[in-house]
Amino acid sequence: MSKRSTAAQVVVWLFALSAGILSGGSIFEHVVLTPLWAGSLPESVTQWQHGTIQAKFFGVASPTYALLSLALVVVSWWMPARQRKWALVAGLSGIIVAVATLFFFIPILQKTQVTGGAGLSGEEITRLVSQFKTWNWGRWALLIGGWVAGLRALSLSASADVR
Repeated sequence: MSKRSTAAQVVVWLFALSAGILSGGSIFEHVVLTPLWAGSLPESVTQWQHGTIQAKFFGVASPTYALLSLALVVVSWWMPARQRKWALVAGLSGIIVAVATLFFFIPILQKTQVTGGAGLSGEEITRLVSQFKTWNWGRWALLIGGWVAGLRALSLSASADVR
């Protein structure tokens, strides 16, 4: 196996690990944290005093996932064609998740959870948080779909090694 091929396999492994960790954190956020700050709008936001308590986890996990997604797209060109398509799907899904998080989800959290909705009407808070909760399902679909595609790329690398 060449050095490039070995590096590509390491990136696939790291991506799959990162996607799994991020998926687990996202499930915890959705099931435990989001109902606490967004469960009884708009009061649950205006009375929220804890800031973005999930920021410590996602502040590390999300950039790591984004960088590994980008790296996966780059190194996918060093993979066999069957594995490449799955790695590209995984990496591109991860990039879309990262961009959506940075430009859509984080700004909503900053306007609502971080500030307690300061300067926003109850209707604006409700609208923003509803958008967050609704579009988060799509982000999950991409995150988990990308993770599954990354796992498929891993399985193809293992089957190539056996031959």
